[in-house]
Amino acid sequence: MPRMIHTLVAALILAACCRAEPDYADRFAIGANYYALTYHPGGGGAEYPRQLDDKAYWVFQVGAETYADYYVLPWLLVRGAGALYKDCADVWAGFAHLGFRLNWAPADRFALRIGIGPSLLWRESWLGRVERYRSDAFFGRPRPSDRFQSAFIWFGGNVETEFKIGHGLGILYSVVPGYPFVITSSLGLRKGF
Repeated sequence: MPRMIHTLVAALILAACCRAEPDYADRFAIGANYYALTYHPGGGGAEYPRQLDDKAYWVFQVGAETYADYYVLPWLLVRGAGALYKDCADVWAGFAHLGFRLNWAPADRFALRIGIGPSLLWRESWLGRVERYRSDAFFGRPRPSDRFQSAFIWFGGNVETEFKIGHGLGILYSVVPGYPFVITSSLGLRKGF
């Protein structure tokens, strides 16, 4: 699996470098995504308020992500992002992210981006809120006095596709591949200026 990811990243870099003109005439873009659906590869392991199946593989979330992009080169951009949402257990959660995106636009109205960079993730503590919860492999074991849990990762990111509908405006679908814990998807709008 890691070899396949390295091959995909190398192919995107090569394809992006071959493209001379910028994706937008503008150097900046902003966007907002509706945080929508989460998939737990091993099942949720608990009862969640908005789970869509018996094993909590699929859970609906409620929240939003906003971000700002700056094109360093036509194929490379820097993104700052933040999110606030209700997670699987219906507690407040979010993240702050700063990273790079490789941008590949094989057609005038379509773009594919893959991004990576450091991310700080947080949520209200699940201790006392989720039945039988004591700790997990990602956030660790909270103390009873902790109101929040947090984790820092150096290589957080996403894969996204954009369909441009005109005047620098696009519809964006994004997937955060947090395997083996969670895979999250969102849908939103992006505007270049």
